[in-house]
Amino acid sequence: MIAALLIGAVGDNLNRTIVEMPAWRALGADAWAAFSRLADLGNGRILYPVAGIGSMMLMLVAAISFRLSSLRPWSAAVPVYGAVLMNVVVILLTTQAAPVMLSLPRLGSDPVALQQAFESFYRWDSIRAVFGALASCGQIWAVVALVAHSGATWRRVGASRPSPVDATGTQSRS
Repeated sequence: MIAALLIGAVGDNLNRTIVEMPAWRALGADAWAAFSRLADLGNGRILYPVAGIGSMMLMLVAAISFRLSSLRPWSAAVPVYGAVLMNVVVILLTTQAAPVMLSLPRLGSDPVALQQAFESFYRWDSIRAVFGALASCGQIWAVVALVAHSGATWRRVGASRPSPVDATGTQSRS
């Protein structure tokens, strides 16, 4: 299940860079711009900021919660803090990619300007995709480390628990 999550997360993050943008390059910057105006600047104008900023904020809250917990396992520290760092890098790279995307309406149909916008967006989005994939891997790694730790803690605690009490009030021997 973890391998499936990793493959899905990495694939989702790298999809635009590896699959979509090369196809858009073949179709041309004008076709890419027309699609982006409808998709990225349509419904994506709401979904992308909510997902990107929301993900980063939730990871930040998780890292703060992890730091303040007295039961934090060291095995989860690197992936928790690493995922936060990768999410912050994604947001910083978005500050470079987003203005290019947001400039598309004012570029009109100028082929040179659209080609420059396409190349600039492709560059920043590709770098951002790598850090997004790393953030997703860190998040999955952190969950695995935390679940493994909680399972070990439960087994230790479970071993010291008294035997269950039956309906008559006496302890049963299992």
